[in-house]
Amino acid sequence: MNAIYKANRIILRIEEVIIASAIIIMALTLIANVLGRMFFGKGVYAAEEIGQYCIYAVTFYGLSYAVTKGQHIHMLGFFDIFPEKIKKADTVLIALVTGVTMGVLTYISFAYVGSLKMIGKVSVNLHVPTFAVVLFLSFGLLFATIQYALILIKNLTEKEVYLGLEKEYVPDLKLEKKEVSKQ
Repeated sequence: MNAIYKANRIILRIEEVIIASAIIIMALTLIANVLGRMFFGKGVYAAEEIGQYCIYAVTFYGLSYAVTKGQHIHMLGFFDIFPEKIKKADTVLIALVTGVTMGVLTYISFAYVGSLKMIGKVSVNLHVPTFAVVLFLSFGLLFATIQYALILIKNLTEKEVYLGLEKEYVPDLKLEKKEVSKQ
């Protein structure tokens, strides 16, 4: 299990670097574009394209990062009132179904990369091969698939309920206080 956590930390660090870099590049490019247009009458060449690539990176790598941290969307309204065994089963089912779905999307994405490479399409301004952009994004989906698999393993091997790998599930304290006051 230590090897899994070590791999997870490496993936998490890669995601953090990619997300932070994309946000910084996007901000600098778009600010330089605005200033260039204001003061020189010309903006940064391909600023929109660069911004678009950065948004893709933040979206796809951010997905995996949110899954790892357990910060993705949860429907905890019903989840909080379930008994512990149902919470556990629900968490395992969600990780399994979502992980398989992510796996299918990852497969489709990598297959699409092959198609794009055969076509040879490039971006308009920077002439970046489109398959390279989609390949980069496909790894974001792959990382999300791996994270769901790790969450599934963690929930199958640990007693506690884990919505993400970083921390175990802690129920809503407001709901707990209401239940205690009713008794």
